Amino acid sequence: MSIVSSRPTITRNELENVLDSLIKEELTGGNSVKTFESSLSELLQIKLSLAVNSLTSAYLLIFKALDIQHGDEIILPSYFSSAPLGAMTLLGAKAVPADIEESHFSPSAETVKSLINEKTKAVIIGHTFGIDAQISRFSDCGIPVIEDVSHALGLEFEEKIPGSEGSFAVAGFTPTDIITTGNGAAVFTKNTRYFSLMRSLRGGDDEAVSLDCTMTEFQAAMGLSQLTRLQDFLRIRREIAQVYYDRLRLTPHKSVFPFNPNSSYQSFPVIFDASEDKVLKYWKTNSIQLYKPFPKTIHEHLGLKSMDYPQSDRFSKKLYSLPIYPTLTRKEIEKISRTLAKFI
Repeated sequence: MSIVSSRPTITRNELENVLDSLIKEELTGGNSVKTFESSLSELLQIKLSLAVNSLTSAYLLIFKALDIQHGDEIILPSYFSSAPLGAMTLLGAKAVPADIEESHFSPSAETVKSLINEKTKAVIIGHTFGIDAQISRFSDCGIPVIEDVSHALGLEFEEKIPGSEGSFAVAGFTPTDIITTGNGAAVFTKNTRYFSLMRSLRGGDDEAVSLDCTMTEFQAAMGLSQLTRLQDFLRIRREIAQVYYDRLRLTPHKSVFPFNPNSSYQSFPVIFDASEDKVLKYWKTNSIQLYKPFPKTIHEHLGLKSMDYPQSDRFSKKLYSLPIYPTLTRKEIEKISRTLAKFI
């Protein structure tokens, strides 16, 4: 049987929580969403949070709170999720991709500043793969910083909790994220005016016209169960990563950053010293699925020239992730690491 590239960690706890929600016939508007929001706020130490049905919805609420209009510009890494791009498309806003630095998987502050003009309304920066993006580098850009912590839940960077330095924070809960609600996301802010506007737009009652992007009760019930085991998820991912690093040293291939016991290892990114055909054939023959975290860059979505985004383009084509998730068995981990060591 093939080892899949990614799998959510769903156990009896999640099933019981979701079933309990369904038995109570609480599908929307119950206590699970409120409790999930409170738990997330406590985790990030940001008082105001809203759970929504997708990461695109989370970005859409933020853009509406910032009064993003047609033709306004938002800067974001080119090697990044397309979720904010979808929200921008709905509003007619212009995405301005920035090439990334290898050390942070995010653009440099200098690159961001060079792209700012009178139409620029915000910049999005993510802690991709759980690597500290050092948000403080962007504090003097003069525009709101939207901090994506999807890959950094449960972490601390130099005693700072990810999400605490931006004007907004967002976290996605897809099956490939650190925790999952099936789909879904959350948005965070310390600004009460922004929060009130986003809460009204999210919906959940009939008092105002909304965008109808609430999270369901059973999604939140699953999320609550996942949060109770967040640190266990992180510990297991780090243990698996350490095994992979030990084997990777025996090969000509390389990871893009050294082992870090404080990272989340949402993915285990590797650049193989081999052609794409050889890579795919070798791992397929061994019944192990790899995946490219962001196979299509933001600049590709926009039809821009790859030569202007060399680092992002290189990673989208060359970077793969090994399977790394808490439900991998010892036998599967050994098979993946052994296969990695033999790939020379």
